[in-house]
Amino acid sequence: MEKRQESCTECIVPEIWLCGQGKHSTALFYNLLSADSTKDSVRRRFHGSLSTLSLPEEKKCFALVFASANSIRECKLCRPELATKLSVPKFWWTECCKKSNGYFGSQDIITGAESSPGLVTWSRFKIKTVQGNQQYEWINLTILTHFLTSDNQTMVVFDPTPATRKQLLESLMDSQPNGELLDPFWTYYRILNDVVRLHDESIWGLTRQVRTIEKSSEDSGRAPNYRKLHDLARHVIHIVETTAVTMNTMQRIHAVHRQYVEDQKTSERPLGISEVQIHKRIQDQLVFFEQISVGLQKRASATNDRLHNEIQLSFNTVVQKDSAMTLKISRIAQDDSKVMRMIAFLTLIFLPATFVSAVFSTSFFNFNPDANKWTVSDKFWIYWVISVPITVLTLVICQRCGLAMPGAENKLLRAETDLASRMEHHSKERS
Repeated sequence: MEKRQESCTECIVPEIWLCGQGKHSTALFYNLLSADSTKDSVRRRFHGSLSTLSLPEEKKCFALVFASANSIRECKLCRPELATKLSVPKFWWTECCKKSNGYFGSQDIITGAESSPGLVTWSRFKIKTVQGNQQYEWINLTILTHFLTSDNQTMVVFDPTPATRKQLLESLMDSQPNGELLDPFWTYYRILNDVVRLHDESIWGLTRQVRTIEKSSEDSGRAPNYRKLHDLARHVIHIVETTAVTMNTMQRIHAVHRQYVEDQKTSERPLGISEVQIHKRIQDQLVFFEQISVGLQKRASATNDRLHNEIQLSFNTVVQKDSAMTLKISRIAQDDSKVMRMIAFLTLIFLPATFVSAVFSTSFFNFNPDANKWTVSDKFWIYWVISVPITVLTLVICQRCGLAMPGAENKLLRAETDLASRMEHHSKERS
């Protein structure tokens, strides 16, 4: 009697759902808890470690397992057990795959010289949803599928959100897969329906927010909320990225499925009519979702371009308002300059008379009204000896400090006037 693998008590207990009508279905698991949910001909739920999973004994059965990737990755019992039972490649446990934004891979399972090889696939879809209040959520859908015989298949989904878990149960477990178990990719066309729906909701959510910004009144008088625009741009960039990766992932799934069908056609065992029909139906579904993903990627790119256009418009609007304000300031400065020139002109008119009166009011000049005679002091030279050097020194200091540059001042005034005229002309052209 084969010795049973010891159950792990450290990891989060996986939730295992069965869909099938095999008479030995309850013997698939050892030491499981009681079936605490639906137990009928469609699906049953169990809780137990991955070491108890043994589907080759079951016929016409599909197992859906919800597990925690982080706990299994660090567990010394569950990780080797999962790698052995589901043929998980070693590089799938690396940080690169853990942090990847999407991928799809597959490899054959060689079971014997005369039997057809099985197939194991691993895939990841990353989706970002953004609410109207800028709250966002990352949805990571990491999947492993194990197809060993045409009678049963196992799918492990790691760390799904409650909403994703519910949707996967509805997509995969509410109805019998019937003959679709013959094709290992039947789960993917059902899952891609949910992936496309999530991407569609995510893109349309951001598109509606961008449309709200586009419809906002230009005369509201409020400055643009650049922080909000920046956050939206960041979300859109992420969504464009994940949508493009999802599109490439779907194309890869379709390519691998097409190759799988070709290999089945060239195998020694001829395909029956029902198998050919099932393969074609699943291939048609994969082609359809691949085309849908192209449209989603284009819509995400268009939303990104529209948001970028709104950011540019907001920036240009603010620049235009600032230019108009600068133009007003330039006109005010121009008017002030005219007033100052008038004051300077009047000062120059009265300056000679003021100078003459100031000189004659000094004690160097004396008028005797009795003799009707002017007398000039013989010390009048002292005035010139003192005033001329001081005047020259003042001019030199002003020249050195740049305080007396009438030519440069006129050039600056002409430059300001020319700039104001060009800005006014540019504003009229834009309006």
